[in-house]
Amino acid sequence: MARLKKRDDGLYQKQVLAGKKADGSYIRRTVYAKTQKELEEKTDQAKKTLQYGGYLLSGATTFGELAEIWMKSFGGTQSEKWRYRMQSLLNNHLLPTLGQMKIRDIRQFHIQILINKKGEEGYATATMKQMKQTAVRILEVACAGEVIRRDFEKIKVPKKEPNEREALSEKQIKMVNQTWESHFMGYPAMIMLYCGLRKGELLALAWKDVDLEQGFISVSKSVEIIKNQPKIKSPKSKAGTRKVPIPTLLHDVLVQVKGADNELVCPDSHGGVMSSSAYKSAWNSYMNHLNLYYGRASGSRSNGQEMAIEPFTAHMLRHTYATLLYDAGVDVKSAQRYLGHANLELTLKVYTHLTKYKEGKSMENYNKMLEEKGMIEQAVNR
Repeated sequence: MARLKKRDDGLYQKQVLAGKKADGSYIRRTVYAKTQKELEEKTDQAKKTLQYGGYLLSGATTFGELAEIWMKSFGGTQSEKWRYRMQSLLNNHLLPTLGQMKIRDIRQFHIQILINKKGEEGYATATMKQMKQTAVRILEVACAGEVIRRDFEKIKVPKKEPNEREALSEKQIKMVNQTWESHFMGYPAMIMLYCGLRKGELLALAWKDVDLEQGFISVSKSVEIIKNQPKIKSPKSKAGTRKVPIPTLLHDVLVQVKGADNELVCPDSHGGVMSSSAYKSAWNSYMNHLNLYYGRASGSRSNGQEMAIEPFTAHMLRHTYATLLYDAGVDVKSAQRYLGHANLELTLKVYTHLTKYKEGKSMENYNKMLEEKGMIEQAVNR
């Protein structure tokens, strides 16, 4: 080992090449140590971090700084949507708690407490798993460079029962059917209800995709919204590209509305693709319209709106479509094709859930019938 001259403050120093700037000049970092042996160890350690974008890490690096390094090095190969969602997850969940902590101080229990708290706040299991995986992947950058040595894989994610997906009630379906002419979101709601299109598929749908002569809708694109800006893209999977039969009820509606002065089936007020805020405003207007239609006054700042209806969502319309297919006896393979599910397992899961639900309702009706006929009272009071 070549002897190095001590500085006036008693420390040894050595420069480490840490990458290049955009103009081609080298980025150098200076490493300090009390002994030459320690200096060599620190130098070796610094070199191991070069694969993460030329950043020199240390135990004093904060989780927030490490997260930024990870996003720049790993996120560069990901889609814009992935980067937007990941940054939102960091900003909303991980950074408020871990952001200012030095990575040398972070232990497994810090992340475990964070995840447990999110479980208590009602977050879904899948969301909490994503929080854990993201935190672990970020800290793996430091572990791989031997800046810290920790095992974060043993963090447990609480299991929560997913919210049961709901279909529209018969009353809600009747409302949709009766009001489609009186609001601009009326017939788009009918399309989602009777053809099962996802919200993004509806927003990207053009009238040229609606073949009333052959009786089907061609689904070949979807809208992805990032930072409130819509972008038309291909479906997530091959199964997303499909032809969906148009039932007679919907066919008669579309015959009356097709030919409007617009290329899109569900455009914004300027004829373009709806943004997230435009869709939210349009859907809230539709829910308010249904409320007024069925006899309730609109709300005000001083007096909240009295709801005559139970509000519903685009996804509830799609789930209702799956229920209608099930009730009509449509086989599971055809249902998979119409719904655009990438694998049969997802469709089977929906059908299995509906089977259990129908069985439960059948027993409820059976018990109600016995009660109405007085048979339960006869057996108890004999």
